[in-house]
Amino acid sequence: MPSSPINVLARHLEHVTVTDPLIDLPDLPTLAEVLDAVPDPRSRQGRRYRLGPLLALSLLAVLNGATSLVRITRFINGYDPDLRARAGLPGTARLATSTLGRLLARLDGDAFDTATCNYLAILTTDAPPTSSPYPSRAPLSGLAVDGKTLRGSRTADGTTVHLLAAIRHDTQTVVAQRQIEAKSNEIPAFTPLLSHLDLTGAVVTADALHTQHDHARHINAAGGHYLFIVKGNQPTLHRRLKALPWREAVLNDRTDEQDHGRREIRRMKICTVRPDLPFPHAAQAIQVKRRRTDHRTGKTTIVTVYAVTSLPPGRITHAQLAALIRGHWCVEVLHHIRDVTYREDASRVRTGTAPRVMASLRNLAIGLARLIGWTNIAAATDHYRSHPADALQLLGFTT
Repeated sequence: MPSSPINVLARHLEHVTVTDPLIDLPDLPTLAEVLDAVPDPRSRQGRRYRLGPLLALSLLAVLNGATSLVRITRFINGYDPDLRARAGLPGTARLATSTLGRLLARLDGDAFDTATCNYLAILTTDAPPTSSPYPSRAPLSGLAVDGKTLRGSRTADGTTVHLLAAIRHDTQTVVAQRQIEAKSNEIPAFTPLLSHLDLTGAVVTADALHTQHDHARHINAAGGHYLFIVKGNQPTLHRRLKALPWREAVLNDRTDEQDHGRREIRRMKICTVRPDLPFPHAAQAIQVKRRRTDHRTGKTTIVTVYAVTSLPPGRITHAQLAALIRGHWCVEVLHHIRDVTYREDASRVRTGTAPRVMASLRNLAIGLARLIGWTNIAAATDHYRSHPADALQLLGFTT
């Protein structure tokens, strides 16, 4: 079996240039082995399908563009019986959609997310850094925290599944995910989400909902930095930021971009925070003015956004700081792909943990495609739908 699925599948992308290829990972287990470690909720008696290979083939079905349980089972049943037998599944018995649905609904969502997120984290691990006399200058990576509601999971009593995830800016891979408890919100789940992650060298970005004192303290204690948007939910902090002498501050960064029928000019100013700023470990305040012109309507809107960060002055360049602010919206790109390419909001999977597991399979499929080198996920699904043998190499099999 191949040591790393990325090295194998990257051969399918002769037209894609991978600017930062992954290192070889000789001890990486196969995807089926990783998923086989997830607790199996079924009784030992009467099991016809091994859990790991079944979940791995389900992932490959999603990678091929399957958007429903029916399409996933159709994909799995379409494989050659000999190949399915080699994967650890019965070669002749056909998998029923109801069987797969019951299994996904009973899986331990936390265990499944831990297995898949750890797998992606291993794939995205950089080579060990060389010793440096200036450790405070080590490169930083952005980690966006944001939530998403699975709208199609709404039950008769109005309950929907809401997930909070941590996503790397650079690869759009989900490295942690938790389900929000019913009648709660994202705030209590923030610290548990990050508690098992090594935040050394990470800058956690989040919207105003997570601009909380406890969140800032947790990130600092874990060795990371934060970059939080500040709005009216922190009125005192927001008022102090607005009162800073922005007119006298120099312009630190300016970008001018045209895309999607609009032009957006972003101007960023930075103020070294005064000692009495009422937020833990705050080191700098940021003002971003966005001037957006819609070419179709000619309408121009100007929005001013304030942020606070624990990054000390000079830790990174102004351009890198501006990139971290923009990079937070990688999470919106991920959500857009799940909704448009994988039709997540149109999914009617509602039972048990099945909605969460399906979302995790989509995260894993997108993450693998990104790490392989695909920049267009819709093109990736088209490729693997037409060349299913290529995707099979994730399991170490050839047809």
